Amino acid sequence: MSSRFRLLGVSGLSALSAVLGGCGGELVVDDDGVGAQTPVCDATILLFETGDANGHADPFGAAAANQARASRIDASQVPQPAHGRQRIEDGDFLLINDKVAFVIEGKDISDGYGRFGGEVIAADRVGDDGHPLGLSYFLETLQLTSLDQINPTSVTVLNDGSNGEAAVVRATGPLTGIPFLIDTFGGAFPPQYNDLIAAYDYVLEPGAEKLVVRFGFINPTEYAVDTGLNFDGSWNLFGFFQGSQNQLFLPGLGFAEPQGERDYVGFDNDSLPFGYMGPQGGPIAFAGISLGGFTVFNGEGQVVEPCAQSMIDDHEIVVGEPGRGMDGLGEAVRRANGLPAWREITGTVTDAAATGIDTAYVHVLASDGKYITRTKTDATGAFTVHAPNEAVTLVPQKRGYPSSDGVDIDASSETAALSFTENGFIHVVATEAVTGVALPVRIQVIPSEAMPETPAAFGDQDEANGRLWQDFSITGDSRLPVPPGNHRVIVSRGYEWELSDTTIDVAAGATVEVPVTLVHSVATTGALSGDFHIHSMYSADSNDPVIKKVKGALADGLDVPVSSEHEWIIAFQPYIEALGMTAWAYGPPGEELTTFTFGHFGVVGIEPRPELANNGAFDWLDKSADEIFDGVRALPEKPALIVNHPSGDQPFQAYFTKVQLDNATGTSPDPLWSDRFDAIEVFNDSSFDSNRDRSVAAWFSLLNHTDKKYWAVGSSDSHQIRTSPVGYPRSYMFVGYDEPANATTADVRDSIVQGRITISGGLFMTVAGPGASAPGDTIAKTATADFTVSVSCPSWIGADTLEVIVNGETVSTEPLAPVGAGPGKTFVNQVSVTLPSGPRAWVLFHAKGPGDLTPLHPGKEPFAVSNPIFFE
Repeated sequence: MSSRFRLLGVSGLSALSAVLGGCGGELVVDDDGVGAQTPVCDATILLFETGDANGHADPFGAAAANQARASRIDASQVPQPAHGRQRIEDGDFLLINDKVAFVIEGKDISDGYGRFGGEVIAADRVGDDGHPLGLSYFLETLQLTSLDQINPTSVTVLNDGSNGEAAVVRATGPLTGIPFLIDTFGGAFPPQYNDLIAAYDYVLEPGAEKLVVRFGFINPTEYAVDTGLNFDGSWNLFGFFQGSQNQLFLPGLGFAEPQGERDYVGFDNDSLPFGYMGPQGGPIAFAGISLGGFTVFNGEGQVVEPCAQSMIDDHEIVVGEPGRGMDGLGEAVRRANGLPAWREITGTVTDAAATGIDTAYVHVLASDGKYITRTKTDATGAFTVHAPNEAVTLVPQKRGYPSSDGVDIDASSETAALSFTENGFIHVVATEAVTGVALPVRIQVIPSEAMPETPAAFGDQDEANGRLWQDFSITGDSRLPVPPGNHRVIVSRGYEWELSDTTIDVAAGATVEVPVTLVHSVATTGALSGDFHIHSMYSADSNDPVIKKVKGALADGLDVPVSSEHEWIIAFQPYIEALGMTAWAYGPPGEELTTFTFGHFGVVGIEPRPELANNGAFDWLDKSADEIFDGVRALPEKPALIVNHPSGDQPFQAYFTKVQLDNATGTSPDPLWSDRFDAIEVFNDSSFDSNRDRSVAAWFSLLNHTDKKYWAVGSSDSHQIRTSPVGYPRSYMFVGYDEPANATTADVRDSIVQGRITISGGLFMTVAGPGASAPGDTIAKTATADFTVSVSCPSWIGADTLEVIVNGETVSTEPLAPVGAGPGKTFVNQVSVTLPSGPRAWVLFHAKGPGDLTPLHPGKEPFAVSNPIFFE
């Protein structure tokens, strides 16, 4: 047996033996895993050749030598990617020339979703010193055959480039199903490629601005293996997990929803754009799948004849120019493919006073309206953009400035002067009414006359609900450009504060001062408000920058914002500290443990572990629910475990729905069922009434049919802050203090585990039961129990009804009883409850109000819910 064949190992031999029969032989495996084969296919095709384990000793000398070089590196030799997620580690491979650098992950457990290694994890530009610049925003692309990816048995250097030829790194091993894809989409994709031996060759030519990726596999059967009978039906797929920190761009469509076949797929960011295209600049096609930050495109596929080995140019990755956006990437694509450069158009964007406007977009449209490219102006308003030698329209665009039809440029023009008609400004300064201290606030500006919608192709989404601005000002001082006219200005600080709501007229060229003093009208003594489920751009399905999410939490008066990224752990606290806002908020670490089969789970208080995959996110693969829950609880920091969005239309996201929890019995026969969690996210961007028949009913069932005590929390699950605010609803934790600077992760965790929480959708509730008991307590059972229920809210929120619930049944509904004078509203109800017979009873309260939370959060219902007090 050849040494190459022996590299497969026992599992590889077994996999290969399953498909060898058609080649006329059989494989016999000895006890020690070393086999003897009868004649089958030519032994030279059974494995791809491997190369050197280390490659060139001096990869950073490539530029000076006019070479491309390949080398195995230590992480300390190169800068980490700028995005801060997938990381370069010791043993990864660098491909570098004088222009670009790519890092190929070694054989190891991978950050992200691919898991196997052998992937591209960084695409960078090279500086004058021959080293990568550290500008990479390349996240993760799954190179797929059906749902399979190479699980490398080796990653080696085929050519280190010292001979002046292309440098080549090869990853080879069996095609293996990506676990989360198999679990989610396996029934719709063919499995016939699984276990075939395949290879990726990463090829970098000297002086090139692109990486050529070759793909091949071995067909040991008597039948031809086809990865795509035609282009549109190809099983050669590119699964892009790039959208959380990069905007997807397609020629002719711009940043609109993907469709059809395109020359390339671009990914735009403010650092270093990059793009994918077919071999020799060939097309690439949208496969019709875009879900949860995962967007899939087709490659062309290939046919491998019986008993044959194939290797084709599969795709190419082009690196743009630093800070040049899609315009710079387009030029790099043309250079990489040997195509003529487009003409350069220079100019300025100015306001009506001829002052240059910085960071304004300049969009280039074809005469038929198709989108061509865009660029941004510099600090002086100057821009450079490229266009084909045909008539085009240049359209300036910046939020707060009047919309423009643009300027038509003929086929030979190389300069353009763009300007906005005259605008005005609103200057808001917000302070606390008593102390005069500057306040973090949310500023909404709503024009009285609706603004024209920004075209989707432009890639700059408008704010929701008719807003021109939704500004999170942590200093309370913002100067915002607006078109002339009437504008409604709403300045707020969440649900404990009065707000300012005024309409002003802004004349062209004028700045209107809007001084605001806000009153803290709801006292939350001894309690901190928390949101345990907040996503940012560290989640594949959110593109909100972390700093924006933190500012949103601060502006909406949230005391404890908790990061809940899919399969990644960060804490918001370092960002709060960098902003100098530790007096206003505390941000402990967390994650959303995201199975793709039976639900999502919040893990609050889990510390980052940078030495582990995905920054220490708990690995749920191939584990039962019991194993997952016990494993999380056994971590040294003993984090709280929350069942997130337990009921829903997508069972793989909703645990109670997946296991078909029976509300009549409070249990499930499903082997996936486990009750070893601490709390339930009963309220996920939702109110009590909207959940009454689903998650509320499931919660009540569990309380009635088991001996355990299950606590409810309310969180936002905010992915896109333009439509989903942080902190609706929020969980008030009764920790004995109300200064965020005193908060600890342990106190946050313990509040969840002990149920010392009331949930607020705009209303703040406290409950005092017999013997000074409070939600989360268990006291001795009596025939009756008396409670004092207090509900508070600012004057702009409605509150009118209190519902008393005993053992899951509504025993009374009564009006809230107002007390005291404003500026906010306070209600105090004295409630006497007759407790039912039996060994245990529990009591909780639900308050609500009419209407919604307009003008702060239109469509959100005002409510509050307590956790139970138990009587045993």
